[in-house]
Amino acid sequence: MAFVALATLASCELDRYPLTNFSEDTFFDKEENTKLALIGLYRGGITYGVDYGASDWWAYSAKILIDGVSDIGYDRRGFNNNLGKLTSGQIDESNGWVNDLYQKPYRRISACARFIEGIDKLGSDNPEMERMKAEARFIRAVQYFYLASYYYDVPLIKTVLTLEEANTVTKSPRAEVLQYAIDELTEIADILPHHKDLPASERGRATAQAALVYLARTHLVAKNYKEAAAACKKIIDWGDNKLDADYQKLFYPGAINSSEHIYATQFVDDLAGHGLPQHAYPIKDGGWCLVNASSTLFEAYDFLDGTPFSYDDPRFNKNNF
Repeated sequence: MAFVALATLASCELDRYPLTNFSEDTFFDKEENTKLALIGLYRGGITYGVDYGASDWWAYSAKILIDGVSDIGYDRRGFNNNLGKLTSGQIDESNGWVNDLYQKPYRRISACARFIEGIDKLGSDNPEMERMKAEARFIRAVQYFYLASYYYDVPLIKTVLTLEEANTVTKSPRAEVLQYAIDELTEIADILPHHKDLPASERGRATAQAALVYLARTHLVAKNYKEAAAACKKIIDWGDNKLDADYQKLFYPGAINSSEHIYATQFVDDLAGHGLPQHAYPIKDGGWCLVNASSTLFEAYDFLDGTPFSYDDPRFNKNNF
């Protein structure tokens, strides 16, 4: 009996892969798994529902609430919360917004690097694999655009790091980080499909125009104004995206199909919601009234004929905001 037990043990493979979740060693053995991973790259750290902090640069919190520290909006909570502390002289390294919007992009960057290496390991000549690889590069480049824009000099990591390598990284100059994003987005724009070729079932995936939009924004931060204008001109010349005839309706649910939206986070009823109404609605409507436009933003809008706004103009009606 002892001999049989020993022989059986010797024939068993003790180093087995988990049966209830994916193993990194075998995940990219199948092309269909790459789609699951790509969805994860797009979602990043976005919190579905009410976002109390800053879960991701693409979350509504970082897009809307952060205007409360600028001159175009304000947060009625004042300076006693982490968001208000960004401008009140109370900011320190423990601030949740500072930490989240620095750490979470690097989680995404790491995931993008693993995804790209997994695609390369797969060795597929499927054009869809090349497209998904370009999408991962797009997502990674955009993270560096945000990091260099807000944190200036940051570590520039392009590959999967070992633990030892991760503990020895240093910051790269802001100009180098921005140039990396510029180079990546320029190449990616030639790989991704155009907006007009994106089927409705794939709405939300990056397009060539999305790469050009972020390319223009990156050039602006780098003060390459002619290059930024050229990237925008390319989008205009392609003609896929146009200004919507009804500006107000752009903020309604039905506007999801408007060609004015070059790249937007997708709302999916009962699956991918968000808490912006809760944050933005006035108290009388059950909201928290945290999102408020300042007079600076209000005055930045021209009249319908394009002439500058003026309180003295007879077209201004204080009873019709």
